[in-house]
Amino acid sequence: MQIILKISRYLMPLLILSLIFACGTDEEDEPDPIVPPEPQQFGTVSGIVTDAVTGNPLPGVQVTLSDVAVETEVDGGFVYNDILYGEEQELTVHDPLYQAYSTQIVLNEVRLVHNVALAPLNDHQEELLALLENLSDLLESLDMDNLPSLQSLFSESYFAADDEVTKIGVISGVVPPNFEGVIPTFTSVFEQYSWLNFTYDNLVYDITDARKASLQMLIGVDSENAEDKSMRSLEGTCQFDFRREGSEWKIVYWQLMTLDIKL
Repeated sequence: MQIILKISRYLMPLLILSLIFACGTDEEDEPDPIVPPEPQQFGTVSGIVTDAVTGNPLPGVQVTLSDVAVETEVDGGFVYNDILYGEEQELTVHDPLYQAYSTQIVLNEVRLVHNVALAPLNDHQEELLALLENLSDLLESLDMDNLPSLQSLFSESYFAADDEVTKIGVISGVVPPNFEGVIPTFTSVFEQYSWLNFTYDNLVYDITDARKASLQMLIGVDSENAEDKSMRSLEGTCQFDFRREGSEWKIVYWQLMTLDIKL
């Protein structure tokens, strides 16, 4: 009997604890289950920037998304990786020769494609025609003081084509062979003629973008010889290639396809 009581004295606390756990606790007192947060999702934002007039891709344009700036590739493309889903972010595209572009985007898919067509600030054709008119005005002036201004219309990388027709124009002293030859060529023209008149017809523009273009035309030149006052007319089909250097268009290439001289 003494043994049983001694055992019961040790078993009693265990029995009480067992009853408490067996009965359980009120559901309202149970803590809320821990729910792990949903993993964040990331995706890619990409696109191509083009000239809104020509549709050609624009390389070297600055694209900014949430303060991270990149430049478009040769094909006008840009890519941002690891962009967080669901956040509104500002996308801006900037080029000094085009109207500014800005929009808000929200990434909610693995790959968001957002292409941008930039509108030019100026009319490319009007700019090129103004350059040609400036060229003809300076030549028609026959003023030696205008020679530096004439040379400034040409790129330092300018060269004339090496085909047979263009070579005739170079030998005749009408077409400068290269940038260094601009002033000598037009100095000779100013010394040889007492009157010049230029006309441009059948203009065909091939504009790549705000920085690169070419133009084919029929150019006519009427002249009076300074020595004997004889008249001469020249008509030729030309191609000029242009490149914008800084803010100004420059002539980088000159080719004569046809040349007809009438004495």
